[in-house]
Amino acid sequence: MYNSLINFSFVRRYAKKRSDKYDYLITSLRSARMDIHYSTYVEQGALYAFQTYTTVLVSLFLMQYLVDIPIFGLLKTYHGVIFSSITYAVLPIISAYLVYWSYLQYPRFIAYSRATKIDVLLPHASSFCYGMTKGGTPIYETIKELAENPHIYGEIATEALYIVRDVELLGHDLVKAVKNTAKYTPSKTFHDFLENLVPMIQGGSDIHQYFAVKTEQYFLHAKKTQEMFIKTLEIISEVYVVAFVAVPIFLLITLVTIGLLNLSQTSYLFQALYLGLPLGSIALIVLIDSISPKEELGIHYVNRETQRKSQLMDEEEIDEENYESNLKKYNNKKLKRKIIGKLKNPLAPILEKPVYAFILSVPLMTLPFLMTSDDLNKQIVLSIIIALLPVSLAHEYKMRNLSKLDKAVPDFLRRLAEVNEMGIPINHAISLLLKSDVGLLSGEVKRVWLDMEWGGEMKDALSRFENRIGTPALRRAVTLLVKATEVSDDTRDVLLIAAEDTENMLKLRDDRFHTGFIYLATVYIAFGTFMYVCYSFSTQFIPSMSGLGGDNMLNVDQITSTMFNTCGILGFFSGLILGEMAHGNLFSGLKHSVIFLAITFACFTMLMNY
Repeated sequence: MYNSLINFSFVRRYAKKRSDKYDYLITSLRSARMDIHYSTYVEQGALYAFQTYTTVLVSLFLMQYLVDIPIFGLLKTYHGVIFSSITYAVLPIISAYLVYWSYLQYPRFIAYSRATKIDVLLPHASSFCYGMTKGGTPIYETIKELAENPHIYGEIATEALYIVRDVELLGHDLVKAVKNTAKYTPSKTFHDFLENLVPMIQGGSDIHQYFAVKTEQYFLHAKKTQEMFIKTLEIISEVYVVAFVAVPIFLLITLVTIGLLNLSQTSYLFQALYLGLPLGSIALIVLIDSISPKEELGIHYVNRETQRKSQLMDEEEIDEENYESNLKKYNNKKLKRKIIGKLKNPLAPILEKPVYAFILSVPLMTLPFLMTSDDLNKQIVLSIIIALLPVSLAHEYKMRNLSKLDKAVPDFLRRLAEVNEMGIPINHAISLLLKSDVGLLSGEVKRVWLDMEWGGEMKDALSRFENRIGTPALRRAVTLLVKATEVSDDTRDVLLIAAEDTENMLKLRDDRFHTGFIYLATVYIAFGTFMYVCYSFSTQFIPSMSGLGGDNMLNVDQITSTMFNTCGILGFFSGLILGEMAHGNLFSGLKHSVIFLAITFACFTMLMNY
């Protein structure tokens, strides 16, 4: 809109002439891998700032006509401040500057986010490089394989892609390409990894030993990072107890005291409870999420195209009409099989992506309002429980299934390595594994063997195996195995490396989960303490005050309703906080939110006669 009215190219020319002034932006854009020239980016920032300035200024003028509307009565209260000449002069400029500054800082934020993701996946990428080079794959081919698997190695694959681009598109040698990527990668750890890799590339011998050392080093570093995070959680759990249990109890006591004194500050306490608890909880969740070492825990499906071999056959003449008819019949049968498959397992999409369960649960939220005559607050709590329960159940089922699959992977790989060590090729080794139990993978291993028996190539059968399972550990293992078998039939070392990589990942995950029990107990005890205080107020304190003639001073219904709402808010957000603490995932906390809300509803209904 504004581009057609005002030409901002002068901003781009100004930025080009003063490139030294924007060194930080150039570095941030390259580290964020945002393919845009810094001068063009500055021009866009100036355009957005101008749009913001115009929008704020016009909004201030339009607000003058809203003052007389009752819903905007707050504007009349602060009329002198909002519509002063200083506000008209300063507010649009400040808003425009904040937008411009934020836009220029955005690449730095993206670069920081990428650095975190790179550091998390670096142990697995290093293990992949170790397995590939140990199996005899050249280092450049190994880097290309990293670049071709972004669904597994995320931002590290993006960094590897820039190395491949420099070599194949720009004509640089591998050493220069690695140095260029190391210069602008946002991760200090990955920078050191690439810089130390350069002399190994130039030396050309025993490069797999370098990756072996780095793999061990990065897993130790990941373990130390997690230990530091766990110590930080100890402090956060103490903050939770004080801010989300002690403070609400204090506010409730204050609320009752004010009620006895017939003071008018009650509304401010309501705001502290109803606004302070949610906002404080959200802030705490964001804090935990920002410092939490993250790992992709979900099942990720990638529909890779695999080659399908067809038997040679003599050409047969067939007229176009019969061909079209046969093709239509084939497509109809294919569609029919697909529909039947969906009808046989209608919950498959929900179990694959639990968030889809909201499609079923959200309409059911209306049931408490239609079928019960309870207080509105109780109806809202019941509707939230109904909305969250299917999603939490689907998520827990998926995560338990994922955990079982990942735990079966190391045993599967080690058994495969033992058979391969005897000189038996991988395809025959898989057939021998059918005679043993490899847990949840037994059925899938049989499908891999049948796939090869029916004429499919082993790499295609393994790729389809990866497509069906899609767990992080299996994706890395299968990718490594497929590439290793293309180089040599002796894949024992590669299989053992993949198994060790998976075991290290599972150990880090289990350590965090087991430590999370401490915080789980802390949060449950804290919530139980708050519930007991509410129970004591409802069954002992309030009746005692009523017996002393305090009926006219206390609004019992208001106090009970406030306690119920506070418990509901505290229970819902406590569950989400638990999910972030124990698993680094909000969905993992939904089951705790459901439990807390159910306890709140049951206790107030059956014990406090609310």
